[in-house]
Amino acid sequence: MKKWVKELIKYSIAFVLATGLFFLVVSIRNIFNITDKKQIFRFLSDGFVIPGVVFIGAGALVFVSNFGALNGIAYGLKHAVLMLLPFMKKKHQTYAEFLESRKQTPGYIFIFVVGGLFFTLGILFMILFYTC
Repeated sequence: MKKWVKELIKYSIAFVLATGLFFLVVSIRNIFNITDKKQIFRFLSDGFVIPGVVFIGAGALVFVSNFGALNGIAYGLKHAVLMLLPFMKKKHQTYAEFLESRKQTPGYIFIFVVGGLFFTLGILFMILFYTC
């Protein structure tokens, strides 16, 4: 498969997930029964900002994780789960072996792009809310 097709699939999946979160937030606010234009802009702003912040935060976590900031926590949780689950194969792994086995997540910029797009649309609707 071509590289641009894989990138398009990543962006599409992230966009569909963010759009689903947008519709969840907007439907909870019951925007479809509101007639006041100012309130509609406010609810649309909320609907776009929340997925934007979630996706930007997820991208930031991946970014920080790639630099090894969460390796100690991951190592501890992995061993805690292996100790608590019965009948699990208990393969003891030192911290150095664990670090060697960790791989960085390549190509995670699409999370920031989709989050930034939704956040920007939320800011646009917030500006419309305050100018209306």
